[in-house]
Order: sequence, then C-alpha cells, then structure tokens
Amino acid sequence: MSQLNQLASELIVDGCIGLAEVSKIRQHVENDGVLDVDDVIFLIELLGRADSVCPEFDAMFLPLMRHVLLKDGKIDAEEQVLLVDMMTARGCIREVERRLLNDLLVESTEVTPEFRKLCEAAFAIPVR
Repeated sequence: MSQLNQLASELIVDGCIGLAEVSKIRQHVENDGVLDVDDVIFLIELLGRADSVCPEFDAMFLPLMRHVLLKDGKIDAEEQVLLVDMMTARGCIREVERRLLNDLLVESTEVTPEFRKLCEAAFAIPVR
C-alpha cells in the first residue's frame, strides 16, 4: 500500500491531475491486466487528493468504475459505499458523477431499494 501512496503523492505534486498524470495512472491501472475494486479505490483516493482533474481523467475513471461495479449486474452495499466515496471525494457531486449514477441505475440488472434511494438523494443535491 505504501507504493500506492507514494505513486499518489508523485501524481498530485501540483494538486492537479492533468494529461501527463492520466498517462501514468492508466499505466498503473492496466499494469496487472485486471480492472478491479482496488483500481477504483485508488482512483477515488486520487480524486479526493486533487484540487482539479482534467476531462481525460474522468474519461478514463468513470468507464472503469462502471465496468467494475456492473460486473455482476447489480450494485451491492460495498459498491454503494464506493459510489458515496466518489461523490464526496471532491466535496461536491459533479455532473459526470451524476450521469454515472444514472447510467448504473439504467444498466443494472437488479436495483436494490437502497441503491435507488442513494440515486434519488444524489439527484436531489445541486451540482457544482
């Protein structure tokens, strides 16, 4: 885990995730050939540490998150926690995160009442 913390510190030196950082992040995430929850957790932590992120980060991160969360077709309680972590990482819900929630709601083969409530609550919060 200390290697991930060191990598995160190197990536967020100036507080921004730009194109150069996205390239390094992509290398790290694709290194083992498996997209999994650990990758999502790492990216959420990066998101929380960054003052700003470029659109290319979102273009990489959000599809990866969708892929990992929908592997079994439903969003379970642990995955809901990851979504809350993502939405609170920057202190506000971003429009791209709201769109991801909507996509997950539509694409899930099974929607729990808890996930539906999470989405309704998130949709009611103003976007910054």
